[in-house]
Amino acid sequence: MSEMIADMVEIGRLPDVRMSFHLMGLHVRDVGPSWTYPSHEHPMYELHWVIEGDMKMMIEGQIYDQKKGDLLFIRPGIIHSCKSAGSRGFTYFCIHFSVADPAFSKELERRQATCYESSSPLVKELAPFLTELCNFATENKNRSLSAAKSMKMYAAVFELLGTFVEQLSQTDNFVLTKKELLASRIAENIGSSIRSSLLHGQVEDNERKFVQDIAESLNLSPSQVNRVFQQVYGKAPRKYMSEILLSEAQRLLLQTDLSIDHIAMILGYKTSAHFSRQFKRWIGIAPSVYRGTAEMDEGPPLIPPSPQKSR
Repeated sequence: MSEMIADMVEIGRLPDVRMSFHLMGLHVRDVGPSWTYPSHEHPMYELHWVIEGDMKMMIEGQIYDQKKGDLLFIRPGIIHSCKSAGSRGFTYFCIHFSVADPAFSKELERRQATCYESSSPLVKELAPFLTELCNFATENKNRSLSAAKSMKMYAAVFELLGTFVEQLSQTDNFVLTKKELLASRIAENIGSSIRSSLLHGQVEDNERKFVQDIAESLNLSPSQVNRVFQQVYGKAPRKYMSEILLSEAQRLLLQTDLSIDHIAMILGYKTSAHFSRQFKRWIGIAPSVYRGTAEMDEGPPLIPPSPQKSR
Protein backbone atom coordinates (compact mmCIF):
# COMPACT_ATOMS: atom_id res chain seq x y z
CA MET A 1 0.00 0.00 0.00
CA SER A 2 2.80 2.43 0.94
CA GLU A 3 4.53 1.66 -2.36
CA MET A 4 1.35 2.50 -4.28
CA ILE A 5 1.07 5.87 -2.50
CA ALA A 6 4.75 6.65 -3.02
CA ASP A 7 4.41 5.88 -6.73
CA MET A 8 1.36 8.14 -7.15
CA VAL A 9 1.85 11.62 -8.63
CA GLU A 10 -1.12 13.96 -8.50
CA ILE A 11 -1.20 16.19 -11.59
CA GLY A 12 -4.46 17.99 -11.01
CA ARG A 13 -7.10 18.69 -8.36
CA LEU A 14 -9.95 21.12 -7.86
CA PRO A 15 -11.15 22.24 -4.42
CA ASP A 16 -14.33 20.77 -2.95
CA VAL A 17 -17.30 22.91 -3.92
CA ARG A 18 -20.54 23.33 -2.03
CA MET A 19 -22.62 26.23 -3.24
CA SER A 20 -26.21 27.13 -2.41
CA PHE A 21 -27.68 28.68 -5.56
CA HIS A 22 -31.24 29.87 -6.08
CA LEU A 23 -32.59 30.98 -9.46
CA MET A 24 -36.01 32.61 -9.43
CA GLY A 25 -38.25 34.56 -11.75
CA LEU A 26 -36.26 34.06 -14.96
CA HIS A 27 -38.66 35.46 -17.54
CA VAL A 28 -39.08 37.37 -20.81
CA ARG A 29 -41.96 39.87 -21.01
CA ASP A 30 -43.44 42.25 -23.54
CA VAL A 31 -45.21 45.20 -21.88
CA GLY A 32 -47.24 48.12 -23.17
CA PRO A 33 -46.55 51.88 -23.07
CA SER A 34 -48.58 52.41 -19.87
CA TRP A 35 -46.97 49.51 -17.96
CA THR A 36 -45.48 50.24 -14.53
CA TYR A 37 -44.17 48.14 -11.66
CA PRO A 38 -44.42 49.71 -8.17
CA SER A 39 -41.59 50.21 -5.68
CA HIS A 40 -40.42 46.91 -4.23
CA GLU A 41 -37.36 45.07 -2.97
CA HIS A 42 -36.29 41.45 -2.69
CA PRO A 43 -33.44 39.46 -1.11
CA MET A 44 -31.92 38.52 -4.47
CA TYR A 45 -29.60 39.97 -7.09
CA GLU A 46 -31.29 41.07 -10.31
CA LEU A 47 -30.09 41.37 -13.89
CA HIS A 48 -32.50 43.34 -16.08
CA TRP A 49 -31.86 43.39 -19.84
CA VAL A 50 -33.90 45.44 -22.31
CA ILE A 51 -34.39 43.54 -25.57
CA GLU A 52 -36.52 46.11 -27.42
CA GLY A 53 -37.80 49.60 -26.60
CA ASP A 54 -37.05 52.01 -23.77
CA MET A 55 -37.78 51.96 -20.04
CA LYS A 56 -37.04 53.92 -16.88
CA MET A 57 -35.88 52.22 -13.70
CA MET A 58 -35.84 54.21 -10.46
CA ILE A 59 -33.45 52.79 -7.87
CA GLU A 60 -33.48 54.48 -4.46
CA GLY A 61 -34.28 57.85 -6.01
CA GLN A 62 -31.92 57.63 -8.99
CA ILE A 63 -33.35 57.22 -12.49
CA TYR A 64 -31.71 54.95 -15.06
CA ASP A 65 -32.81 55.22 -18.69
CA GLN A 66 -32.48 51.78 -20.23
CA LYS A 67 -32.50 51.47 -23.99
CA LYS A 68 -32.33 48.44 -26.27
CA GLY A 69 -29.46 46.17 -25.22
CA ASP A 70 -28.69 47.93 -21.93
CA LEU A 71 -28.18 45.77 -18.83
CA LEU A 72 -28.99 46.85 -15.28
CA PHE A 73 -27.58 45.18 -12.15
CA ILE A 74 -29.46 45.56 -8.84
CA ARG A 75 -28.30 44.30 -5.44
CA PRO A 76 -30.58 42.62 -2.87
CA GLY A 77 -32.63 44.83 -0.57
CA ILE A 78 -32.52 47.83 -2.91
CA ILE A 79 -35.84 49.59 -3.47
CA HIS A 80 -36.64 49.99 -7.16
CA SER A 81 -39.53 50.54 -9.58
CA CYS A 82 -39.82 50.71 -13.35
CA LYS A 83 -42.08 51.88 -16.16
CA SER A 84 -42.26 52.16 -19.93
CA ALA A 85 -40.48 55.16 -21.41
CA GLY A 86 -41.51 54.90 -25.06
CA SER A 87 -44.75 55.06 -27.03
CA ARG A 88 -44.71 51.35 -27.95
CA GLY A 89 -43.70 49.70 -24.68
CA PHE A 90 -40.67 47.44 -24.37
CA THR A 91 -39.52 43.84 -24.10
CA TYR A 92 -37.22 42.78 -21.28
CA PHE A 93 -35.48 39.77 -19.82
CA CYS A 94 -35.03 39.46 -16.06
CA ILE A 95 -33.12 37.09 -13.77
CA HIS A 96 -33.36 37.00 -9.97
CA PHE A 97 -30.74 34.88 -8.24
CA SER A 98 -28.85 34.34 -5.02
CA VAL A 99 -25.51 32.61 -4.55
CA ALA A 100 -24.23 31.69 -1.10
CA ASP A 101 -20.56 31.84 -2.01
CA PRO A 102 -18.20 34.33 -0.28
CA ALA A 103 -15.93 34.90 -3.29
CA PHE A 104 -18.85 35.54 -5.63
CA SER A 105 -20.70 37.72 -3.13
CA LYS A 106 -17.56 39.76 -2.54
CA GLU A 107 -17.40 40.67 -6.22
CA LEU A 108 -21.05 41.74 -6.35
CA GLU A 109 -21.54 43.39 -2.98
CA ARG A 110 -18.89 46.03 -3.64
CA ARG A 111 -20.91 47.41 -6.54
CA GLN A 112 -23.95 49.64 -6.40
CA ALA A 113 -26.77 49.47 -8.94
CA THR A 114 -25.20 50.06 -12.33
CA CYS A 115 -26.51 50.33 -15.88
CA TYR A 116 -24.18 49.01 -18.58
CA GLU A 117 -24.84 50.26 -22.11
CA SER A 118 -25.26 47.82 -24.98
CA SER A 119 -21.98 49.02 -26.52
CA SER A 120 -19.96 48.28 -23.37
CA PRO A 121 -17.45 45.39 -23.40
CA LEU A 122 -19.33 43.80 -20.49
CA VAL A 123 -22.68 43.61 -22.31
CA LYS A 124 -21.04 42.48 -25.55
CA GLU A 125 -19.50 39.53 -23.67
CA LEU A 126 -22.77 38.70 -21.91
CA ALA A 127 -25.09 39.10 -24.90
CA PRO A 128 -24.67 35.51 -26.24
CA PHE A 129 -25.53 34.02 -22.83
CA LEU A 130 -28.46 36.41 -22.30
CA THR A 131 -29.79 35.56 -25.75
CA GLU A 132 -29.44 31.81 -25.11
CA LEU A 133 -31.39 32.09 -21.85
CA CYS A 134 -34.05 34.28 -23.47
CA ASN A 135 -34.56 31.68 -26.18
CA PHE A 136 -34.62 28.90 -23.58
CA ALA A 137 -37.28 30.72 -21.53
CA THR A 138 -39.39 31.42 -24.63
CA GLU A 139 -39.20 27.88 -26.00
CA ASN A 140 -40.08 26.33 -22.62
CA LYS A 141 -42.77 28.77 -21.48
CA ASN A 142 -45.09 27.17 -18.91
CA ARG A 143 -43.41 23.78 -19.33
CA SER A 144 -42.05 21.63 -16.56
CA LEU A 145 -38.34 21.16 -17.27
CA SER A 146 -36.80 17.71 -17.43
CA ALA A 147 -33.69 16.99 -15.40
CA ALA A 148 -31.53 17.35 -18.51
CA LYS A 149 -33.05 20.71 -19.47
CA SER A 150 -32.77 22.00 -15.90
CA MET A 151 -29.06 21.22 -15.86
CA LYS A 152 -28.59 22.89 -19.25
CA MET A 153 -30.37 25.98 -17.96
CA TYR A 154 -28.17 26.06 -14.85
CA ALA A 155 -25.09 25.64 -17.03
CA ALA A 156 -26.12 28.64 -19.14
CA VAL A 157 -26.82 30.73 -16.03
CA PHE A 158 -23.45 29.88 -14.48
CA GLU A 159 -21.71 30.74 -17.76
CA LEU A 160 -23.51 34.08 -17.68
CA LEU A 161 -22.66 34.82 -14.04
CA GLY A 162 -19.06 33.67 -14.37
CA THR A 163 -18.56 35.94 -17.36
CA PHE A 164 -20.37 38.77 -15.57
CA VAL A 165 -18.06 38.66 -12.56
CA GLU A 166 -14.98 38.29 -14.78
CA GLN A 167 -15.98 41.32 -16.83
CA LEU A 168 -16.77 43.36 -13.72
CA SER A 169 -13.27 42.72 -12.41
CA GLN A 170 -11.67 43.72 -15.73
CA THR A 171 -13.91 46.73 -16.34
CA ASP A 172 -13.84 48.23 -12.87
CA ASN A 173 -10.19 47.37 -12.17
CA PHE A 174 -10.72 47.16 -8.42
CA VAL A 175 -7.85 46.88 -5.98
CA LEU A 176 -9.10 45.56 -2.66
CA THR A 177 -8.44 47.77 0.34
CA LYS A 178 -7.43 46.33 3.70
CA LYS A 179 -10.99 46.86 4.88
CA GLU A 180 -12.40 44.93 1.90
CA LEU A 181 -9.93 42.10 2.43
CA LEU A 182 -10.96 41.93 6.09
CA ALA A 183 -14.66 41.92 5.17
CA SER A 184 -13.97 39.12 2.70
CA ARG A 185 -12.33 37.07 5.47
CA ILE A 186 -15.38 37.71 7.66
CA ALA A 187 -17.66 36.50 4.84
CA GLU A 188 -15.53 33.37 4.42
CA ASN A 189 -15.77 32.73 8.17
CA ILE A 190 -19.55 33.15 8.04
CA GLY A 191 -19.72 30.61 5.21
CA SER A 192 -17.57 28.16 7.16
CA SER A 193 -19.67 28.72 10.27
CA ILE A 194 -22.88 27.97 8.39
CA ARG A 195 -21.42 24.83 6.78
CA SER A 196 -20.41 23.61 10.23
CA SER A 197 -23.84 24.45 11.61
CA LEU A 198 -25.62 22.58 8.82
CA LEU A 199 -23.35 19.60 9.40
CA HIS A 200 -23.84 19.51 13.16
CA GLY A 201 -27.35 21.01 13.43
CA GLN A 202 -26.52 23.97 15.65
CA VAL A 203 -27.77 27.00 13.72
CA GLU A 204 -29.90 28.39 16.55
CA ASP A 205 -27.06 28.30 19.05
CA ASN A 206 -24.54 29.41 16.45
CA GLU A 207 -26.66 32.38 15.37
CA ARG A 208 -26.32 33.87 18.82
CA LYS A 209 -22.56 33.65 19.10
CA PHE A 210 -21.10 33.34 15.62
CA VAL A 211 -20.11 37.04 15.38
CA GLN A 212 -18.22 36.74 18.65
CA ASP A 213 -16.46 33.57 17.49
CA ILE A 214 -15.45 35.19 14.18
CA ALA A 215 -14.21 38.27 16.02
CA GLU A 216 -12.02 36.14 18.27
CA SER A 217 -10.59 34.20 15.31
CA LEU A 218 -9.59 37.47 13.61
CA ASN A 219 -8.40 39.21 16.80
CA LEU A 220 -11.15 41.81 16.48
CA SER A 221 -14.02 42.96 18.67
CA PRO A 222 -17.60 42.05 17.67
CA SER A 223 -18.32 45.75 17.06
CA GLN A 224 -15.37 45.94 14.63
CA VAL A 225 -16.62 42.86 12.77
CA ASN A 226 -20.09 44.37 12.45
CA ARG A 227 -18.83 47.80 11.42
CA VAL A 228 -16.33 46.63 8.77
CA PHE A 229 -18.73 44.12 7.24
CA GLN A 230 -21.55 46.68 7.13
CA GLN A 231 -19.33 49.25 5.42
CA VAL A 232 -18.15 46.85 2.69
CA TYR A 233 -21.14 44.54 2.14
CA GLY A 234 -23.88 47.03 2.99
CA LYS A 235 -25.49 44.72 5.54
CA ALA A 236 -24.84 43.29 8.99
CA PRO A 237 -23.14 39.88 9.31
CA ARG A 238 -26.31 38.44 10.85
CA LYS A 239 -28.35 39.55 7.82
CA TYR A 240 -25.76 38.03 5.48
CA MET A 241 -26.01 34.77 7.42
CA SER A 242 -29.82 34.90 7.30
CA GLU A 243 -29.74 35.35 3.50
CA ILE A 244 -27.57 32.25 3.11
CA LEU A 245 -29.89 30.24 5.36
CA LEU A 246 -32.93 31.53 3.45
CA SER A 247 -31.40 30.48 0.15
CA GLU A 248 -30.68 27.01 1.52
CA ALA A 249 -34.19 26.73 2.96
CA GLN A 250 -35.75 27.73 -0.38
CA ARG A 251 -33.58 25.22 -2.20
CA LEU A 252 -34.61 22.39 0.12
CA LEU A 253 -38.30 23.34 -0.10
CA LEU A 254 -38.30 23.54 -3.90
CA GLN A 255 -35.80 20.87 -4.90
CA THR A 256 -36.51 18.07 -2.40
CA ASP A 257 -39.50 16.13 -1.08
CA LEU A 258 -38.27 16.38 2.50
CA SER A 259 -40.84 17.27 5.14
CA ILE A 260 -40.71 20.72 6.71
CA ASP A 261 -39.81 19.05 10.02
CA HIS A 262 -36.83 17.38 8.32
CA ILE A 263 -35.75 20.62 6.63
CA ALA A 264 -35.96 22.47 9.96
CA MET A 265 -33.72 19.80 11.50
CA ILE A 266 -31.19 20.02 8.62
CA LEU A 267 -31.02 23.80 9.02
CA GLY A 268 -30.36 23.43 12.74
CA TYR A 269 -33.68 24.59 14.19
CA LYS A 270 -34.83 22.70 17.24
CA THR A 271 -38.50 22.81 16.18
CA SER A 272 -40.27 23.21 12.85
CA ALA A 273 -42.41 25.93 14.47
CA HIS A 274 -39.31 28.06 15.11
CA PHE A 275 -38.11 27.49 11.54
CA SER A 276 -41.55 28.41 10.15
CA ARG A 277 -41.63 31.64 12.17
CA GLN A 278 -38.15 32.57 10.99
CA PHE A 279 -38.97 31.76 7.34
CA LYS A 280 -42.10 33.92 7.54
CA ARG A 281 -40.05 36.79 8.97
CA TRP A 282 -37.67 36.43 6.02
CA ILE A 283 -40.16 36.58 3.14
CA GLY A 284 -43.63 37.07 4.61
CA ILE A 285 -45.09 33.61 3.98
CA ALA A 286 -44.81 30.25 5.73
CA PRO A 287 -42.62 27.50 4.22
CA SER A 288 -45.68 25.33 3.53
CA VAL A 289 -47.30 28.17 1.57
CA TYR A 290 -44.06 28.84 -0.31
CA ARG A 291 -43.75 25.20 -1.33
CA GLY A 292 -47.47 24.90 -2.15
CA THR A 293 -47.40 27.94 -4.43
CA ALA A 294 -44.41 26.50 -6.27
CA GLU A 295 -46.19 23.18 -6.79
CA MET A 296 -49.32 24.87 -8.17
CA ASP A 297 -47.32 27.09 -10.54
CA GLU A 298 -44.79 24.37 -11.43
CA GLY A 299 -42.04 26.81 -10.62
CA PRO A 300 -40.60 28.92 -7.80
CA PRO A 301 -42.99 31.58 -6.45
CA LEU A 302 -42.05 35.21 -6.65
CA ILE A 303 -41.30 36.71 -3.26
CA PRO A 304 -43.99 39.29 -2.39
CA PRO A 305 -42.73 42.90 -2.29
CA SER A 306 -41.64 44.04 1.16
CA PRO A 307 -42.98 47.28 2.66
CA GLN A 308 -41.02 50.28 1.44
CA LYS A 309 -38.29 51.40 3.79
CA SER A 310 -38.37 54.90 5.19
CA ARG A 311 -35.71 57.13 3.75
